[in-house]
Amino acid sequence: MPRLSATLHPFTWYDLAAVVELMNRSEAADRVERGTSVGELRAWWVSDPGDPEQDVFLALVDGEVVGFGRVILREGEGFSQFQARGTVAPEWRRRGVGTQILAECERRAKARLDEASSATVEFQALADKTQLDVAALFKSFGLSPVRYYFQMIYDAPEMPARPDYPTGYTARNFRRNQDEETIWRVTNTSFRDHWRHTENLLEEWLAWYGSDYFDPKLSYLGLDPQGLPVGVCMGVIYPERNARLGREQGVVEDLGVLPEHRHKGLGRALLLEGMRALRRRGCTHLALSVDSENPTGALRLYESVGFREWRTVVAFRKLLRE
Repeated sequence: MPRLSATLHPFTWYDLAAVVELMNRSEAADRVERGTSVGELRAWWVSDPGDPEQDVFLALVDGEVVGFGRVILREGEGFSQFQARGTVAPEWRRRGVGTQILAECERRAKARLDEASSATVEFQALADKTQLDVAALFKSFGLSPVRYYFQMIYDAPEMPARPDYPTGYTARNFRRNQDEETIWRVTNTSFRDHWRHTENLLEEWLAWYGSDYFDPKLSYLGLDPQGLPVGVCMGVIYPERNARLGREQGVVEDLGVLPEHRHKGLGRALLLEGMRALRRRGCTHLALSVDSENPTGALRLYESVGFREWRTVVAFRKLLRE
């Protein structure tokens, strides 16, 4: 098919429904079983750093939205990372639109290098392992695969086992207007030794906790013998996603334990607590994501309670500044 040049246009919130429709068609064609809704995408973009009306752009052909791109900046310990996301409508692929979008994402990242707080600056993008055309595009821009993340699923018919907390440790549900800063601190700290962890700002967390998707009764804080919060398990149900998937699914969005309290069984207990809460809400399937090389043994933990690998997401990266 002949190659074409799309017109790049700034995103406004009025375009959100068009972006959602584009993402759902694209991901259905790629059979990655994700997709989104206006409510979900708004909640995620509002709770991410930056401003979507500055960070997102549309690719238009004769006024039709045929693709979009997005670049946000996240900061980690000793590195800064520009994260590029985007997609192209299935019927407009292999005509140069994806190349144009990725080139614009990289151009925007390079134009913002002065915003990066670290000397080392990365440009990162993600693709499902099955998206070979996307991987080839990334490689043509000099990005290399550097990490693999497993999307895991639990669909055993039985209720997960009852949690067995280590001596002196307990758990309780999240309390609104009390625990927001605590759960933010515990989550950030517990993930700090993970590969390429980027910190979440408090205002990002507050935006997420204020969304329609956060349910305090599905989130737990693990408490040490002194009653101090040292672990977290956050469960989420996305009704619109479940309608698309045709099944009742709950997601373990975050599971973390402070380093000094690991290897005692607290993480396993919190995981089972969260799984059981989602099952009591009628979730037949439970999902989560894990770094395949997670240093804390999380992959072994998830497999031990019945999760299995479902899909694999590949992180691609190139250095913009060293």
